[in-house]
Amino acid sequence: MTPRRRVILAAGLLSLAAIAVALYRRLVSSPPVLPNVVAPDHPDLRFMGRWDMTNSTLPSAGWQGAQIALVFQGTAVRARLRTLSSIDYLLVIVDGVVQPERIRISTDDAPIVIATGLANGKHRIQMIKETAQGGDMLFAGLTVTGTIVADETPAPRRHIVYFGDSNLAGESLRHEENNGDITYMGCHCTYAGITARMCDASYENVSYGGATIGSIHSIYRQISRQNPAAWDAQRTAADVVVIDLGSNDVDKGEVAIRAAYHDFLDDIRTTYPQAHIVLYNSYGWSFAEPANYSAAVVAERTDAQMSAARFPWFFEQWHGCEYDHAGMATLLAQHLAKTLGWDIQPADVMNGYGQNGTVANGSFAASAPFGGFGWRYGIKPGVTRITDEAGFDGEHFVRLAAGAHIHQPNPASNGSTISMTVAARSADGGSLVSTIDFRNQEMYSEPLSAESQTHTLTEEWQLFTITVQASAQTATPVFHTRLTFVASGGTVDVDAVLMTTV
Repeated sequence: MTPRRRVILAAGLLSLAAIAVALYRRLVSSPPVLPNVVAPDHPDLRFMGRWDMTNSTLPSAGWQGAQIALVFQGTAVRARLRTLSSIDYLLVIVDGVVQPERIRISTDDAPIVIATGLANGKHRIQMIKETAQGGDMLFAGLTVTGTIVADETPAPRRHIVYFGDSNLAGESLRHEENNGDITYMGCHCTYAGITARMCDASYENVSYGGATIGSIHSIYRQISRQNPAAWDAQRTAADVVVIDLGSNDVDKGEVAIRAAYHDFLDDIRTTYPQAHIVLYNSYGWSFAEPANYSAAVVAERTDAQMSAARFPWFFEQWHGCEYDHAGMATLLAQHLAKTLGWDIQPADVMNGYGQNGTVANGSFAASAPFGGFGWRYGIKPGVTRITDEAGFDGEHFVRLAAGAHIHQPNPASNGSTISMTVAARSADGGSLVSTIDFRNQEMYSEPLSAESQTHTLTEEWQLFTITVQASAQTATPVFHTRLTFVASGGTVDVDAVLMTTV
């Protein structure tokens, strides 16, 4: 047999062998992926936030935002998690995708399905404690259908510690009005979580409803509100400490609030000697609000690593929802970038704050995870955000039933000139009423002035413009303007809202 024939024969035999192997693999199923028990002290589990690791077989966390991350090769994960009292909610992220349904955690110690039915491969799981109403959360381990592997995702480069009250604790985060039910609370989409992700940071969110400067001061070094054990602040040395407190102290008066700030800041500086400290307060809700003098408090400290920043209270009498928090996060991250030179990423939740004098989401192209789109009240009856249908600008617009309305506030001051352009149409003879008003910093006060125009509509999109100027002098200073659209006499479609403020 010639060498060439030998080569051809060998190649043919190899081909037949490959075909046989392929046929065998089709006929014989792959061995099943078996479950493995993973103890809480497994070295490849990554804990973030304030965790009490005294009992390595049953670590606990009380504050919202505490997180466990892992990477595994397999198809499913179950966890043993329980609360000490009542219930809490857990947010799960699988391979970077936030899962739409949060998991209810109670005092029951039964295994909880975290992820199932995944393709057999490598997956990254994050379990985030969304609420802090049910006492501390206890973690007794995992059952993984597969194998835990090392998490090669780089750890966050920075660490931020937040101290706050109900707003920062995520009360009514998933609702546009003041709904205090725990199902509407959250943490991942508070400005604590959003800012941390913008800044590539891990974080601690030490906050609860009704907190005052003094009440947080008394527990700020604890593992949790329920667990008085001391938290070692050096376990995760803070790059930045953000203090958003004072709203619940207003009735005590400025002198007492300033003193409380200084007492707390003395201890914060001792506890976090290398951190940059930010007093971050909201303005536009009370004539006596601490935002009026928080910068002065910082100036009195003569501390080069301390600053003050403010965000507008544009959520009226309510707590901020997800798109408000994205606005707060954007302003805070911009402050950190300017003050510390940090590189930052865009917010991963839509920003409901207009910037540079215009409105937010004027073409209604974005939506927050809970469904609101930055115009109150976008989830009311009669208000529908239309998607996948040609609008004046893109494939999104808002449809208002007769009598329905939406509005959005933005910063303004005495003498501000507001010019607004809107595209509108009506298929049934409706009209659009546009109103621009100016308001002071007291959230419950009536407008200082207002101007409205009624636009007659047709079935075709038309552009309309209204320009209004705030008085140069008013009995109380102008703090913001509110743009309102009302459908009159029929259904109205609204799109492509633009605004300038000079």
